[in-house]
Amino acid sequence: MQLAIRLGVVACVAAACLFGAGRLDDAVAVFDFRADANAAATFTERTYPEIDTLPGGANVMEDARLWMPEDANYDVVFGSPALERRFGNVAYFLYILLWPRTQSADEPAHWVFCYGCTSSTLGPGNEVLSDSGEGLFFARRNT
Repeated sequence: MQLAIRLGVVACVAAACLFGAGRLDDAVAVFDFRADANAAATFTERTYPEIDTLPGGANVMEDARLWMPEDANYDVVFGSPALERRFGNVAYFLYILLWPRTQSADEPAHWVFCYGCTSSTLGPGNEVLSDSGEGLFFARRNT
């Protein structure tokens, strides 16, 4: 009787191992898919995720990272107060993404991000270095 029980346990364990080994490919495929998607993405796509409130912002942020020195101060301005209330998270997103650069709201900075703007909103004395085509500008103040 005990021999039959032991053989039954061994058979159950063997069946579980075979079933698990058969499903292992499906389990690993989930990770393989993520790895393939990450490998197919460019550096900019991996570094700057596309977010709904910042369409086309990846190229602008990469340009800003390349233009601005690491000890730079920058401003984040909005085309209207309504945009600032609605999309204030954009400033926080840039703060995290562009660290160690610092946001400076107290004094005019040499670099500026303008969200919901047109080139005329920035005014004279600003050179637009990058434009998302969706209302996000990165500019350098010349004054």
